[in-house]
Amino acid sequence: MEFMEVIRRRRSIRRFKDTPVPEEALNDILESARLAPSGQNGQRWLFGVVNDKRLIKELSVAAGNQRWIASAPLVIAVCSELGVELKNVSDEDFGLNSYKNWYTPELIKYLQDFPDQRSVTLLFSNGQIRVPAEHICLTAANYGLGSCWIGNLDIHRVSELLGLPENYCCFFLVPIGYPDMKPTDIERKNMAEITFTNRFGG
Repeated sequence: MEFMEVIRRRRSIRRFKDTPVPEEALNDILESARLAPSGQNGQRWLFGVVNDKRLIKELSVAAGNQRWIASAPLVIAVCSELGVELKNVSDEDFGLNSYKNWYTPELIKYLQDFPDQRSVTLLFSNGQIRVPAEHICLTAANYGLGSCWIGNLDIHRVSELLGLPENYCCFFLVPIGYPDMKPTDIERKNMAEITFTNRFGG
């Protein structure tokens, strides 16, 4: 399939056939996630392949009780190793200084002093795994498979269900399978509405 056609076909699917995902497709889906770029090539991710129907049902309950997830023959759990507690990061750290430029030094200082440092770490640990998660969705589309990016979930319960060690957390689920629905047409904004050249309004 041509690349732009894959982009156009990538849609959120919320009902799946029972047909298993072919092994070749799954291998390429995982390979595309493995090859995704990450900040300073950290690759602090972990991808769980969930095909146990009972476990998928439990995950669907932990994902805001979105029971339709249980219709998927396969779910990829997109997990990340948690970073260093923000209070222990060196003032010379490139990432910390990026955060100060984005959010202001005052907010970062507040978060460094926040008593629950695990929650702060969770806040800053999910960004880099968004790229491989979209690689997963696009590769699935290339095989005629549907997927949906699930971010509404109890990450603590999901991580417990998956048996993750303390220093990892599952932030997203991606159900995958052959669609058992026809997605509705979605009107996108035209190019002029979403782009500018050099300076806005120039």
